[in-house]
Amino acid sequence: MQIGILLNHYEPHQVPHVVPYGFALSRLKPDWSVRILCSTRAEAEFAAEIGARYPGHSARIERIGAPLWAEAIDPVARHVAFTRKLAVQKANRALFATFDALIVPELTSLGLRDDPRLSAVKLIFTGHGAGDGYNNNVGMFDPRIDRFDMVLLQGRRIAAELTGLGRFENTPYAIAGYPKFEIGDMDDKRPRLFTNDRPVVLYNPTQTPAATSWRKFGIEILDFFDKSEDYNLIFAPHVLLFKRALSRGARLPRRYRSGPHMRIDLGSRASVDLSYLMAADIYLGDLSSQIYEFINWPRPCVFLNAHDFDWQENPAFRSWRFGPVIDRAHDLGAALAGARERFDAEFRPVQEAARDDAFLRGPEPASARGARAIATFMETGELGPEWH
Repeated sequence: MQIGILLNHYEPHQVPHVVPYGFALSRLKPDWSVRILCSTRAEAEFAAEIGARYPGHSARIERIGAPLWAEAIDPVARHVAFTRKLAVQKANRALFATFDALIVPELTSLGLRDDPRLSAVKLIFTGHGAGDGYNNNVGMFDPRIDRFDMVLLQGRRIAAELTGLGRFENTPYAIAGYPKFEIGDMDDKRPRLFTNDRPVVLYNPTQTPAATSWRKFGIEILDFFDKSEDYNLIFAPHVLLFKRALSRGARLPRRYRSGPHMRIDLGSRASVDLSYLMAADIYLGDLSSQIYEFINWPRPCVFLNAHDFDWQENPAFRSWRFGPVIDRAHDLGAALAGARERFDAEFRPVQEAARDDAFLRGPEPASARGARAIATFMETGELGPEWH
């Protein structure tokens, strides 16, 4: 059996959501060929680092290329279109056709359906996050997911919501868990990024224009922490917010630089490998799916309602029950204090319940369970109710 994992982005943030399945599958089925196909060096390097956590795996990490013209225009084109991603797809379709299945973390790969050479190749979707789904029509809620041959889900909550919407009637799916958690553990060594003992706040605005707090509150928030004698700040937005600055309206004034109590990071590896999520004592954000990664180890949170959302009864804002919600940057200081004071009595139980509902938690690692599901599907063409 020939299995490929396709990583095709200009940022490596999707890597930890999919490559653990490949490493685990190669251990489960040593006679199968598992190849991790990376369109960038950053993806390949990140995949190799994660692979070190899976001793005995036999997956091969390989680079696949894009045409020179696509590489040349990508620094500008990426702000508004996935030109390079589509070029990678087109240039490598003959290679993709040699696989029995391609495992992918994003929806652009559905474009491969248009090529008759790939008609026998199974497309398996993993997603790359576990948020509530803004407007219930992006990420795991996108109806195009039903076009995949098989889907891996993070937990029972999202499975119940999607099947309740009539989804997956003809699409085999398995609840596997969240393999990204396998690349970092709070019990290992919690990153220490500052030399003082102030509480560390992580400000993590999403890149989605209709949901981000950056445009309305970003500068005020950075000013608040720049002057603060009470907190350290990690400013680590979604890696695409500033990488797509032209279309996202994101600009960082030159006066903001990392210093003794502020770390400014617009998209390094630490933004996507759990380092900042584990280093922080308090989460500050809007509608990023990283909030669910943060509450895997429950801690205080504050949320910014920058668009006057009527959110209280809206399931797309379920995460806003994890801490105080404010609609003015002026209230930030009081909200941070309140989040800490009210955490154990009010917010910890809510976070723990949401975490256990969002992620399948058990003795078997997500990567291993997902690998077993993939193997079962590839060998039988089915996934029974035991996977739900």
